[in-house]
Amino acid sequence: MRKFIFNFIISLLITPLFVSCIKEEALNAEADINSATIENASGLLQTEPIIGDNTILFRLKQLPESYRFAPQFTLTPGATIEPESGTELDFFKPQQYTVTSEDKAWHKTYTVSFVVDNSILFAYSFENVEVIVTENPEGRFHKFFDYLPDTEERKEDWDSGNVGFNTLAATLVNADEELTPEFYPTAQTPDGYIGKGVKMQTKVTGPLGGVFGSPLAAGNLYLGYFSLTVPTIKSTRFGQPYNYHKVPKTVSGYFKYKAGGEFIVNNRPSELEKDTWDAYAILFEKQKDNNYLSGDHRFEDPRIVSIARIGDDLRIETDEWTPFEISFEYVEGKSFDPEAEYMYTIVFSSSKEGDRFNGAVGSTLWIDEVQITTEE
Repeated sequence: MRKFIFNFIISLLITPLFVSCIKEEALNAEADINSATIENASGLLQTEPIIGDNTILFRLKQLPESYRFAPQFTLTPGATIEPESGTELDFFKPQQYTVTSEDKAWHKTYTVSFVVDNSILFAYSFENVEVIVTENPEGRFHKFFDYLPDTEERKEDWDSGNVGFNTLAATLVNADEELTPEFYPTAQTPDGYIGKGVKMQTKVTGPLGGVFGSPLAAGNLYLGYFSLTVPTIKSTRFGQPYNYHKVPKTVSGYFKYKAGGEFIVNNRPSELEKDTWDAYAILFEKQKDNNYLSGDHRFEDPRIVSIARIGDDLRIETDEWTPFEISFEYVEGKSFDPEAEYMYTIVFSSSKEGDRFNGAVGSTLWIDEVQITTEE
């Protein structure tokens, strides 16, 4: 996460009060890559580059003749990067770039990868996590990934709101408390249905979260990636390439759920009096310049082809692992074209109205052994 996003946001609030008094502007203390591209990106890339906390992933459409590329980056104001933006390198193996802040006090290293990722995983067991270590504040949270079948190659599909929650973490703990993975809304649990699983819990974000319109953070997990922006709800970007020519039929798995106490409505209207969980999958049309769904899609985006969503009969509280299966239903007027390009996502949330920041603190959802089935 960006080291000084907390201070940056606060400065946006208070700067207008003091502009007339500023005699000399302080040097920027951020060291981030804001965007990345390559020449002929639309012809070579499946999606826009995915910029994580310290990673950048370029998804290639097909195996290139050469892995020599010259990525170009935009940085936070005043920052510098080594190797320089536009330098041609061999990305047969990932390369590392170091960004230095304008004030020279901070450095950040990014690992930049080019991958040909035309595979789809149809089973997710949540056995593998990377522990992401943050510096400001000092903390650790989990990021889920999978391995491609019969290989040691990682497939970076899953993300959560942990990155965004980390921007507020320093305001939510005492100075002597440790920010362990369990402190964050989404973490691995050792007690899955089989082996390990996912635990998602709705958390309070404190006064600062309320200032920016996100007083609650539902635990969530989704196929896609997180890119911090304002408003916060647009930071979640749902979608992975659906490079498969058969119709998705169902999503199934196992769950447990416990609702929290008081259901808090921060954005009206609400259809709930008590918190409950959510799970859904969406298949949507891929577009050249818009290849993800943002967190405020509300199932209304015109690109959506079909939706599978958990029904009220399964939105129950249970302390036993319980199976679920949800079927894809076409949006009116839509159909599946085996030759078209699509994106898809699967989303889980510990609070059904978490996208509107409504929920109950402590609501907890456990998920494991998720599978996608397609037509024969």
